[in-house]
Amino acid sequence: MDDVYIDGKSIYKIDGFQLSYSFPFMRSYDLGWKAVTSTVSDIIAKGGIPDIFLASIGIPKVKINELEELIEGISDAIKYYGGKYVGGDLNSSDGSGWVDVVGIGKVSCDFSRKISSQDYIIISNPIGYTSIVFISYLHSWNITLSNKFLNKIRHPIVNKNIVKIINKYCSDISYSTDISDGLVISLYNIIERKNVSIELDILPFDDEVEYIAARNSVDDNQLLKYSGEEFETLLVVSKDKANEIANEMKRFGLNPMIIGKVVKQDGLSTNNKKYLFYKGRIVEKTGWDNFIGWF
Repeated sequence: MDDVYIDGKSIYKIDGFQLSYSFPFMRSYDLGWKAVTSTVSDIIAKGGIPDIFLASIGIPKVKINELEELIEGISDAIKYYGGKYVGGDLNSSDGSGWVDVVGIGKVSCDFSRKISSQDYIIISNPIGYTSIVFISYLHSWNITLSNKFLNKIRHPIVNKNIVKIINKYCSDISYSTDISDGLVISLYNIIERKNVSIELDILPFDDEVEYIAARNSVDDNQLLKYSGEEFETLLVVSKDKANEIANEMKRFGLNPMIIGKVVKQDGLSTNNKKYLFYKGRIVEKTGWDNFIGWF
């Protein structure tokens, strides 16, 4: 099952989380903003333009004074992404509470091009900021974090121009997805849904991320495992158009990277299972699961 449902030209998405999924540096406003961005990211990554939003909120009585701030964050994010809030549901919660946001929009690209060997994979921007935040959190905040890192968690923003790229190069794009579930999990979603293998040529970590990681003895495997909540887009594109698409993305304020390609598995595996490879080695699926945690 894909992250969104597309029916003709209409696209539908619901996303949400417990209100306890927060950090000391976040306010209720930030949770509202993030809930909308989580929904929008999947819609935009499919070339959709979000139009209509609904929200379901459950909040305990002891936090009722935070409700207005939460709704303000939802409202501001919807306005930023050009949508309209049309209603929702408010409940009392015995637990920490929750927020779910439904987004409905229009989509133009039908992704009729079939994925094929040697298709290139582009990521919209370098990543790794949230990995550093999560790793610092798990180690009692032992890594000093600048606002640049904190804001990736607190106030994430999706570049709306992704839709223009997808629409312009629709016939050259075979698949697209956001990576909010983590880079490795998102790549394995492509592998499993399209029955292909993928080989990474580079890991798309920002230079500042790699510098901080090296200073704190954090390796690439940890950065991959603890990735997630970075609302970037992966595009699987024709090899012949990859550089042109990447250059077009730069025109819209993105910093894209061609990170790998779809590959034939000959010589890389002895069975029929499809994998993610980096430097000739299998990268096992790793990341966050809502039921079991980090794995």
